[in-house]
Amino acid sequence: MSSAPVRTPPLRMVEAFEALARLGSRSAAAAELNVTPGAISKQLRALERWVGQPLLEEDGRDGAFTAEGRGLAQSVTAGLAQIRDGLDALRPRDTGRVPLNILAPATFAMKWLVPRLHRVDRAAPQLQVTLRPTNTGDDWLSFPHHAAIRRDGFVPQGYDTMPLLRETLTAYVAPSLARAASSPEAVPLCESETRPGDLDRWLAAAGVGRIGQARRRHAHFYIAYEAALAGAGLIVAPTLLAANDVAAGRLVAPWPYVAIPGTAYAFVHPATAAMRKRVAPFLTWLKAELEQLDEGPGGGAPKDPAPA
Repeated sequence: MSSAPVRTPPLRMVEAFEALARLGSRSAAAAELNVTPGAISKQLRALERWVGQPLLEEDGRDGAFTAEGRGLAQSVTAGLAQIRDGLDALRPRDTGRVPLNILAPATFAMKWLVPRLHRVDRAAPQLQVTLRPTNTGDDWLSFPHHAAIRRDGFVPQGYDTMPLLRETLTAYVAPSLARAASSPEAVPLCESETRPGDLDRWLAAAGVGRIGQARRRHAHFYIAYEAALAGAGLIVAPTLLAANDVAAGRLVAPWPYVAIPGTAYAFVHPATAAMRKRVAPFLTWLKAELEQLDEGPGGGAPKDPAPA
């Protein structure tokens, strides 16, 4: 006997939540959905009742999501993007621009690529770029794509690969913890199942042996990262992904002199002449953006950011 299907909340709740997560304010979400900010707040409260837990911090600030809210935002944004892409693919259009579907790791997409993606329109106006975030364990080859940014080292047969960069990892904490952190042993620890070993390697590099404080383990890195932003503990993270939060004062690196190498990123795509030609403008732009990165615990922001 088959199990009962899992219920889903009304679409208007999900759309309001996703718009707030993507746009960062109730007023912007309301304008996009053609409703009032009060209606957005009402749908958010209804969704919290539906899931049975808070998705926004108690102060109610726009974009101040709980760790659970951030995780749900990631899933909902990806899901609605897939629905929109599927519907959009059925609509006849002739924009004269070349469609380019790019897959990228979720945290890299959210923290580094998305804030820069608007600049592709200037660098390669002939492209219509659609970005889809992927999670560790996804069967990404089954997703429609022209190219993918990968950090797992796997290159499918029949694909070209171009190395992009290797991560530098260091430890970050929220400012509230930094003031009390005399050493890594003095703060709780956050880690994820999708980046096993990073925390232990960094602790070893810092000269920390066996430690007794609690570890909070999360299924995905972006959830562990959001927990660290909220003050839950120390997170070992790539410098390029933490750069904006460091610049905004949401994270600090108390031990910047302790850094370890992380995984390497690569750009992969089907090895055909037509695909090489299609992806070339985007790859040129991507490499130029990466060449602007600063080194160090606050690195990841462009040295001389292009105007928005």
